[in-house]
Amino acid sequence: ACAVLLGSGAAQAAGIQQAFLVQNSGWMEPFYTDEHSQLKALVGAVAQAATNPADKVYTLAFSQSSGANVSPALLGQGQGGAGVAGQLARLGLARKSSGGALADTDFQEAVTKTITGPFQSASGIVWIFTNNKNSPNNDSQTAERNRDFYRLLHLEPSITKTLVFPLRMPVQGKLYSAKGLMVYALAYGQPASDALNRILAEGRLSQVLTRPPARLKPVDQDAVRIVPQSVKNSDNVHASLGRDGRTIVLDVDAAKLVPQVQLQASLQNMFFPYVIDSARVHATLAGQNAPLQVTPDQIRQLQPGASQSVQVQFALPMAQIPSPWSAQAIAAMGKQVLLPMQAQVGLSEQRLALASSFGKDLQDLFPGDPISDMFTPPDSVRASQATIPLLVRIQYPLLPVLVMLGGILAFVLGLLALGFAGTRATRYKVLVDGVPRQVLLKPFKSVQIRDDNGRDIGELKRGLGQPEVARVAEGHTLSLA
Repeated sequence: ACAVLLGSGAAQAAGIQQAFLVQNSGWMEPFYTDEHSQLKALVGAVAQAATNPADKVYTLAFSQSSGANVSPALLGQGQGGAGVAGQLARLGLARKSSGGALADTDFQEAVTKTITGPFQSASGIVWIFTNNKNSPNNDSQTAERNRDFYRLLHLEPSITKTLVFPLRMPVQGKLYSAKGLMVYALAYGQPASDALNRILAEGRLSQVLTRPPARLKPVDQDAVRIVPQSVKNSDNVHASLGRDGRTIVLDVDAAKLVPQVQLQASLQNMFFPYVIDSARVHATLAGQNAPLQVTPDQIRQLQPGASQSVQVQFALPMAQIPSPWSAQAIAAMGKQVLLPMQAQVGLSEQRLALASSFGKDLQDLFPGDPISDMFTPPDSVRASQATIPLLVRIQYPLLPVLVMLGGILAFVLGLLALGFAGTRATRYKVLVDGVPRQVLLKPFKSVQIRDDNGRDIGELKRGLGQPEVARVAEGHTLSLA
């Protein structure tokens, strides 16, 4: 079964394909016979919340293929999840043959055949709605079969992300009873993992599945986040958390930059439902030579969602910050210039444990299930990495812009004055062969002086200032009075 899943999934041209697998084997009897069961309504609501009209959606029932019974059985397909509830309306319990015994359950068969069948081995999200009893060939060792399935989820590399939603749904049937329902979301291939992250970020799913999902995989990414509280070494730098809940935002005036930033912050465990028993913290600024220091650099007994106080120190890349007189800053017209960065925060020597309160809840919902095995990370996972966006918003003053505009205005006015002066003639007194005369002369022009008989006496030339005698004919005199 694992070999079938090794192909790399390709992203869909539009949307992502999603499959909704609903268990209808014998173990699910109370979910189909109890008139108060919310199973089908829940699947329909999840499908509506998790899909977009561009998504290719498949609705399937699964048990175990045996005799005339085929698993998984395609109930319908279409664009978006609006039709899923209607496709489930007539679904009942599967039997091995007509009038025969109720069908058994095979989780791996259901997942594998969905990927190789409707998905055609391309990337997609597989949703599984189950009472968490895996019993291939009516094997009574459901706990051991569940362990096999859990190992597949942990170790199969093509399953890139797995979320688990344990729900309380008490039902009473004629044969069996149950307290809870498990909803799995399996991302096959990286495009499906990215799509699943987007679905969670949109928030529509949380209106149906109101409790946060438990992360089964990956347990080597996004372990922690840093929540800034204040900047210790400068009153002029203000720290906050961005709207995405992850980005550290620093607001600073360009004239009051400090080369080193010392943040008072908290380090929060994002590994729900895991306790970080112990780990060592190390961090760097991506693409920068400067280190990022987190103090203290040890985590011990940090519960899921809980925080511990830390100090974070790093250097701003001053060489990358535009001068207030630079073209980039002037183009900002006194507004903000954004400097995006990334902090890589890693945990090494990492040891995780399932939160005891979460484990107790699961044992109550699914008695006898080896649930702790499902949430035990493989021994090979002893480190994790989190990428934390860091955004420096630099407020630039208006003074350079005003100075530049003033210079441009002065230049324009000078040109206008020069143009006006260049069109105005001035009267000058000259002595021509000792006789006073007056001439009109414009800037950058010349005038030829002649006697009463029209004979050439000389020439005057003018720039911006006083005119000058440029030439005097032989036997004559010409000068400014």
